[in-house]
Amino acid sequence: MIADAIPQMEELTDLEVRGDVLICDDEPDICEALAHFVKKRGFDPIVTHKGNDCIRLALQQRPMAILLDVNLPDSNGLDVCSQLTDAVQTSQIPVIILSANGGDDMIRQSRRSGARFYVRKPYDPNTVVAILEQAVNDAQAW
Repeated sequence: MIADAIPQMEELTDLEVRGDVLICDDEPDICEALAHFVKKRGFDPIVTHKGNDCIRLALQQRPMAILLDVNLPDSNGLDVCSQLTDAVQTSQIPVIILSANGGDDMIRQSRRSGARFYVRKPYDPNTVVAILEQAVNDAQAW
């Protein structure tokens, strides 16, 4: 398992579940590692591999945040992000784009689509979780 090979972030103990985090990536190993790390920080992971399912689950579950890959088998993650940030029901949910596509243009496209943060692959899952926590805290302050 990938998560076993990554340095560990301190696990929170005696916490109530902080809420759901939707993880949408076409690579099962990445989803597994991210789910492991968000769970250790008190979040409940919801995993999907397709953009259409991501939109459906976001509308149904109203997660605290969404970790979203750009390259999905059925859609472009930036289009999914735009749909989520345009919908009244999901517009306040912070979306964090995860992508192997780098460069300033991808960062600008991510921001235009409504993403709050952009993280380039490969990444340290601890960093992603720290950004996730910041996004959730920022959203709750609103």
